[in-house]
Amino acid sequence: MNHLVNLNFPSAFDKSKADPPSLVAAPEEEDSDNDEPLLSGSGEVSKECSEVELQGWADVLAKWRKDLNQRPKGLAELVKRGVPEALRGEVWQLLACCQDDLALMEEYRVLITKETPFELFIRKDTNRTFPANEYFKESGSSGQDSLYRLCKAYSIYDQEIGYCQGLTFMTAALLLHMPEEQAFCLLVKIMNQYGVRNLFRSGFEELQLRFYQLERIMEDLIPDLHQHFVASGIEAHMYASQWFLTLFSAKFPLHVVFYILDLFLLQGMETIFQVAIALLLLSRKELLLLDFEGVLKHFRVHLPKRYRVEENARILLQTAVNVKIKKLAKYEKDYQATKANRVDPVERLKKENKKLLESNMRLEQENDDLAHDLVNSKIHLRRQLDVSEDKVDSLQKELLATKKLLVDTEEEKKRLEEEISQVKEVFRRATAKTDVDIKRDAKIIGQYKEICSKLSERLEQEQSSLNEKLDSLAVLCKTCETCSSTISKFISGEKEGQDKVRQQKMENGEAFDGTSHPLAPSSSQSDASMESKLRELELELAQTKLALVEAECQNQELIHQLTNAQAETQQAKNSWFNKTLSSIREVTKKEFKDKERGKDIGSVSRQGSREFPS
Repeated sequence: MNHLVNLNFPSAFDKSKADPPSLVAAPEEEDSDNDEPLLSGSGEVSKECSEVELQGWADVLAKWRKDLNQRPKGLAELVKRGVPEALRGEVWQLLACCQDDLALMEEYRVLITKETPFELFIRKDTNRTFPANEYFKESGSSGQDSLYRLCKAYSIYDQEIGYCQGLTFMTAALLLHMPEEQAFCLLVKIMNQYGVRNLFRSGFEELQLRFYQLERIMEDLIPDLHQHFVASGIEAHMYASQWFLTLFSAKFPLHVVFYILDLFLLQGMETIFQVAIALLLLSRKELLLLDFEGVLKHFRVHLPKRYRVEENARILLQTAVNVKIKKLAKYEKDYQATKANRVDPVERLKKENKKLLESNMRLEQENDDLAHDLVNSKIHLRRQLDVSEDKVDSLQKELLATKKLLVDTEEEKKRLEEEISQVKEVFRRATAKTDVDIKRDAKIIGQYKEICSKLSERLEQEQSSLNEKLDSLAVLCKTCETCSSTISKFISGEKEGQDKVRQQKMENGEAFDGTSHPLAPSSSQSDASMESKLRELELELAQTKLALVEAECQNQELIHQLTNAQAETQQAKNSWFNKTLSSIREVTKKEFKDKERGKDIGSVSRQGSREFPS
């Protein structure tokens, strides 16, 4: 067996804030049976031991055997490190001073032949003792038979105690290291010399004293945990009963049990307090976080499992060794004084019963109030839920409508974008075509004006020459009344024509002096030349008319195209485009009127030539 590491931190238990050593995590803590208590008798006990340690024990045992009544020097230090498994049987007997007690062994052989009134209870408990150990696991095995005989013999030997439940666990631990007779002798020593039997006497009165002492020690050494237990209603008897009555052998692994027995046989009852405080110290952080149920479950299930690792057992025992137990006698006096001042149990129970009834009534009233509040809260929440559901429905409808509107808007946007692109394309084409047509029409109009100006100049020249000839003819014909009247009528008609022409020219912004006429004849010899000139003028006028008709057709087509473009762009409502179309239409109409006026001028000229007498 390896030596325990010496953990020197005595101040950690003198109301100090220093933390105890940390335990090694056991891999089995994550097993599926984590909520099941650890079976008694579980755990393997290491039988390894170094040669140095064996030599040390050999020297101590050699001295001890020479003087059994005197413990050798250095024995305590060796025991606190742990007794080697191979030497435990002998060392335990030497520590209890019961080796070779032939009288007690002989008495045991007699006792096992007698009957006991506790036989049924012993049989029942032996079947449940150390079920995880091979020696006691099988019903009717040699281990269970030895355990039954030993417990039976003690129940007859100590008739005041008889048999108490839990005694089988401590007895089974002894049987694992020695024969029945020697185990019986050691059991008797433990029960009497070490004072364990007093825990079973007088209705467990001394056990109550031990619980009181343990709580007072906790209050001194672990005050925060003690306050937590008091606030949670945790009392020492709820978790420490088996610790005192079985010497920790009922729940903990065997290597822990054997370590504790090593110390117990060395020091006595003080060991139980040391181990108890060490267990509380090493689990302090977890216990402070647990409630009533959690604390009890921790002591019953989780705490024993933490020490399945042998290294944790070494830490536990070394921590226990460093715990200094003081004032046990003082605490015993305090307990006796408290017991003397204790009220009659009946009266105390009546008062407690009254308090419980009042508390029960108060709790029932609180329960009714809470139930009423719960119903009101449910109703209120139901209403709020209905309102919320209505709002959700409304919002969902609005959301659907909004989504639909969004889709329609996006479609409308796409459609408008397409129309805008089409309008832009049409406008671009129309603008390009209009510019070409305007340029072409402007060229035609310019040519037409040039022709008209040339024609006007020629007509004015010819009219002036004809007027001169007419004047000379009028001078010659003054003597003839018939010719004179004819000439006068012609001149008056010519003047009316000149007035009309002047008026039209004034409307067109042209100058007209009224002193000449393009169709006035010069003499009778120039009739043929005048007719030829008139035919030429008529031919030119016909050509001009044809050009005007073509220009009018082109203008009509342009107006039609512009009208279509205006209809296609009506939705866009581009005012500037409408203004452009209107201005183009007005310019076209004005040019058309100008052409018509020029046509009228040509017709007047032809009329004057036809009325001229031959």
